[in-house]
Amino acid sequence: QILQRVSIALDSHESLLLLGPGGAGKTRILRSALARLHGRAAYLEAAPVLHETLVRLGAALCGAAHRRFSQMVGDAPDSRRWLARQTSIHLKGLLRDALESEPMPILLDDVRGADHRAMRFFHYLYFTDGMTIVAAARDFPSLGALRRLFWDPRHIVQTPPLRRSEAERLFELAVSRFKLDELDLDEFRPRVLESAAGNPGQIIDMCRRARLPQYQAGAHIKFSLVRIDTVTWFLR
Repeated sequence: QILQRVSIALDSHESLLLLGPGGAGKTRILRSALARLHGRAAYLEAAPVLHETLVRLGAALCGAAHRRFSQMVGDAPDSRRWLARQTSIHLKGLLRDALESEPMPILLDDVRGADHRAMRFFHYLYFTDGMTIVAAARDFPSLGALRRLFWDPRHIVQTPPLRRSEAERLFELAVSRFKLDELDLDEFRPRVLESAAGNPGQIIDMCRRARLPQYQAGAHIKFSLVRIDTVTWFLR
């Protein structure tokens, strides 16, 4: 349903914000949307520093074969290195000109603490004809200054936790995927399902860790250690 909502937004050039904790599936949704567009979109993870975000956006446009921007970069053998050498002012000009002449959706993942310089840049693109920005963040405060772009609740989509039956099904699929059948799952299964609270990424990560020797004691899985390391990973 969320992927369908994102697809509708992309088709209608409607910018959208996905909110949900780490492991909720935001990145998977964005990458699935990218696949549906056959790569004709710029997917990138936002960076705390605007210059790095601009470099990543430029590299994503090159990767998506954006005709106009690729012409601007020219025959540089290493486009990312070339982009990194440019000033932020120069990059902003190149990106704006390219996306004005040939709009392309931007899938902006993992936004954290964007400053006002980033807000002004994306604000310009937000109101450029034909442009669509689908951003993802853990919560509204994580957006930083970009909160000013996504003020309308109609353009905000929460990624809900899995229902109990869905979580149980995902757990069994992960058990099969990571070949955990020979381990004692009687205690591990309910503790994973309870602690993950429907978060698919956490269910998968705990099952992935359970196959590693450092998390095992014979057929027993050291759940406390698995849980601590999973939570630590998703809070990074």
